[in-house]
Amino acid sequence: MRALLFATAFGLTLPFALQAQAFDFQELSKTVFGSSEVYGVEDPDAREIEWKDLSPPLSAEAQAAAAKLNAAIDTMNDEDIAEAMALIDENGSEIIDALDGETISLEGYLVPLDFEATEAKAFVLVPYMGACIHVPPPPPNQIVFIEYEDGMPMEALEENLWTPFRVTGAIRAVPAKTELANVGYQMSAKSIRVSEL
Repeated sequence: MRALLFATAFGLTLPFALQAQAFDFQELSKTVFGSSEVYGVEDPDAREIEWKDLSPPLSAEAQAAAAKLNAAIDTMNDEDIAEAMALIDENGSEIIDALDGETISLEGYLVPLDFEATEAKAFVLVPYMGACIHVPPPPPNQIVFIEYEDGMPMEALEENLWTPFRVTGAIRAVPAKTELANVGYQMSAKSIRVSEL
């Protein structure tokens, strides 16, 4: 009898509980995962690339170090991070000249170069969250300097702090120095999209 009463009570309250959870989850997911806004016009012909496509093949040890950084950087101490970075830096300055002039699409985390602006027009795109701010920068061939003429509201960056962005545009295999880090590539962005998780 108790089981029947529990099942009945649970059955009556479940739709209301699920409705409340769904509402809360939507708000939470917008805060944590961002939205799916697009700034600019996306190019359907852009070639989607990954971060590994921006550098010559890493040694097995450097690959393991990069994977560890991407998966567990928040739990690593400074010494472990420095050791991993040293392995990755073996060929961190080498770039792929064949990419120069190609229209590509790459997903990563945006770090604005001017934190005081209301609209950001210059960023660095990095492969993992916190790079160039909380932890040492990745090697130059794992950082792309992004110029976005239309500008992106800083508010949008703040709302999507923990969310990667997909940036599309023509890439140039031209190293440069920024105030945050040395970069191996530069891009004139045509679109910036908040990635959907």
